[in-house]
Amino acid sequence: MKLTAKQINEIAQELEAGMKVFLNRETLEYKSVLDWDDMVDPEIWEEEIEKIENEWTDYIVINKMESRDAFRVMEDFVDEIDDQRLKEDLIKILSRKSPFANFKAEIESSEYREKWFTFRIKCYEDYVKEQLKDENIEFE
Repeated sequence: MKLTAKQINEIAQELEAGMKVFLNRETLEYKSVLDWDDMVDPEIWEEEIEKIENEWTDYIVINKMESRDAFRVMEDFVDEIDDQRLKEDLIKILSRKSPFANFKAEIESSEYREKWFTFRIKCYEDYVKEQLKDENIEFE
């Protein structure tokens, strides 16, 4: 049994949205919960986490990218931009305070918005595949 490209994409989207993904090694079923670090009210997720821990005997946890890796994704995307003015603006943004929020704001109002979403999810898919390889889980 292998994870499909569609499943990898779904896991990548969950991670990108700030979730933590639990993957059952036996069935390849996966469930998402809000990442612990982001939890405002962890009681909401306690039941789901207990269910996973009690019902799944063998699972892995896939965490979202570390900040430095997510930052590198933004840096790599800047290299993809042809518009010199936007490229320079983004380089400046990445060197200042609050680079994530400011990068997002700049990209959201640009013609590169959709290209950014596509690029970022592809990077997250690659990230998921690396996690799966490390855990010897097969995928298409």
